Amino acid sequence: MFYNFSEEARKIISSAKKEMLELRHPYIGTEHLLLGLLINKNNVSSKLKKYNIDYKIIKKEIINIIGEGTNESECFLYTPILKNVLENANDISKEYNIDISPEFLFLGLLEEGEGIAIRILISMGIDLDKLYQEFIFKHTKKGKKKKLYIDEIGVNFTKKAQNNEFDPVIGRDAELKRLIEILTRRNKNNPLLIGEAGVGKTALIEELSRRIVLGDVPSKLVGKRIINIDISSLVAGTKYRGEFEEKVNKIIKEIEEQDDIILFIDEIHTLVGAGGAEGAVDAANILKPALARNKLHCIGATTIDEYKKYMESDKALDRRFQTILLSEPNEEQVKEIIYKLYPIYEKFHKVSISKDLIDLVIKLSNKYIKNRMNPDKTIDILDEICAHATLKENHNMIRYRELTKELKSVMDIKKQHILNNKFTLAIKYKEKENLLMSEINKLEVELSKIVNNKVTKKDINDVFKMKIDIPIYELGGTKNNKNKLIKELKDKVIGQDLAIAELVNTHINCLNENNCYGLMFSGASGVGKTLLAQSFAKLISNNYIRLDMSEYSEEHSISKLIGTPAGYVGYGDNKNIFESIRTYPFSVLVLDEIERAHPKIVNLFLQILDNNKIKDASGKDIYFNNVIILMTTNIVSKEGLGFKKENNNKELNDYFGISFMNRLTSVIKFKDLNRDDIEKIIAKICHQSFKHLKLKSSEITDIINKSNYLEYGARQLYPLIKKLSQLETVKVK
Repeated sequence: MFYNFSEEARKIISSAKKEMLELRHPYIGTEHLLLGLLINKNNVSSKLKKYNIDYKIIKKEIINIIGEGTNESECFLYTPILKNVLENANDISKEYNIDISPEFLFLGLLEEGEGIAIRILISMGIDLDKLYQEFIFKHTKKGKKKKLYIDEIGVNFTKKAQNNEFDPVIGRDAELKRLIEILTRRNKNNPLLIGEAGVGKTALIEELSRRIVLGDVPSKLVGKRIINIDISSLVAGTKYRGEFEEKVNKIIKEIEEQDDIILFIDEIHTLVGAGGAEGAVDAANILKPALARNKLHCIGATTIDEYKKYMESDKALDRRFQTILLSEPNEEQVKEIIYKLYPIYEKFHKVSISKDLIDLVIKLSNKYIKNRMNPDKTIDILDEICAHATLKENHNMIRYRELTKELKSVMDIKKQHILNNKFTLAIKYKEKENLLMSEINKLEVELSKIVNNKVTKKDINDVFKMKIDIPIYELGGTKNNKNKLIKELKDKVIGQDLAIAELVNTHINCLNENNCYGLMFSGASGVGKTLLAQSFAKLISNNYIRLDMSEYSEEHSISKLIGTPAGYVGYGDNKNIFESIRTYPFSVLVLDEIERAHPKIVNLFLQILDNNKIKDASGKDIYFNNVIILMTTNIVSKEGLGFKKENNNKELNDYFGISFMNRLTSVIKFKDLNRDDIEKIIAKICHQSFKHLKLKSSEITDIINKSNYLEYGARQLYPLIKKLSQLETVKVK
């Protein structure tokens, strides 16, 4: 019966029932409806106060006229007159194509013109015709329209709040108070919410809608409707000049005539230039006069950058709004928000998650997700983790899906046999169908009894791995096995066991720090520095970037790394090396022969190692928290293996400067290769690339002598072996 009643109207009916029980009357009549209207905060009760009609006075009059009963009624019976009143209210709501509101209930009461409530009002000397005109006036100003144009293209946030479609907002009481204060001002009562994407600008308006529905707002905002307008819906379909202006003016006129509408424009900066074709006026300039007249309540929301770019420059538009800055909540505030919200997600996804795991999700989202804002990023991660846990399958679920597929197949075969008049076979398949249906029904009962899936650390790890492609070492299962990593590197790089051990130990020690760390490989040419860097990078990361620093010997080549600066061709095209790190945050960056780079480029990496981030040419932050920087240099430090702060690496300090060397986690010295190492490398090259070649000891000695390994390291070995292999091939032919 009450399916088309608004939340306020339902409360009024409930209050009427409560009044009937308290007075111990055997029925619910118009007098109880009037008491229900007056005891709740709504437009009717606030307007009736002007006529000195309040709850206490009316209740006293009812007791004087009817009295109180002696027995409590066990059922709720409506009087015929009250039924007529509800039908009248229903007819009015259909006429305007909106839900039944408190105003419609009171109008239905006045239209009926009979009942105890009407008799009481008349006895108090109330002019019912005048009262009726006051309530019907706002609905008849424009004639009896079925629906306003703004209702067709806008989204009614208040109605969504009535249907409990919005989550509560926590920790924004100060901003909400400021928002309400601005809306209740006499002049310039248009708030503008400014903040980075994800801090909760739109959510604050959703919370205001909830407060309006609950009546937890000042009387000036009681009964208001917040309508969200998308600028694209205004521009859509306006092919010809003047159509856009006509649309906007129509909406402005409707809002000015309907005193209960608050306009909300998300991404309000899109007003500037919207619809502004050649010779036309854009939406911002059409709205300015209406905002100046104070007849239009408008709330806007935009980001800081877009506010400064589009709105701050338009002083006439900017001064008509009162700005409210929403900053990102700190970790404690985020924790408070998530603690209040997570039961909603548990209920929706039918999962359970412990508070320890909630704390872990908050910690990991702050640690690993850098390019998004709280609370949006943490709520987003929590939602996805719960969804992931929901989809975990058990034996019954797998069996249920298999049986469902089998049932469909059996039904199709049965149908085919019936069409072919093979009824005996059809009966057999019908029996099989019944058995399958019986088993499916039993499984459905079992599945309905399943206790909520528990969210585990594995679920959290899986979601983070899918979402950001960064191994979360704190959760276990992804930490590289130290001995295995050392063994694989030793198989690839010969003669540098100490350097490998130093590299792996440093990496293991830095795993959980979530900071960019830099290692410098120092040693003579050809000893395996670049090979070790490449091998290590490919083993631990899917994104390996090698830069030959001889290509960065000029100062202007910095644009290859961070992008082209403003004012130059190519600005804003995102074609730079570091853009790959933004896409794949877990990367290994190898800077080969860093001593060849320009000093300003070396200083760029000093800044990265110091701050874990850098700004590109367009001003966007690129985070290096999960990047490992490996540098190779042919400048040989004679201090031995490993770099410590107290050691005097004079050659390296003189070239790169102490400030740069202090930012490095370690400097690893590569030893010169000896004859045994060279022989092992020759054997490895033959095994990998020239398996047919069987070298004699004299040939190996000849290769070693020609390679001049003391000066060139192992660089000449592969060409010499290849040449010998070609000669052997010619001899065979």
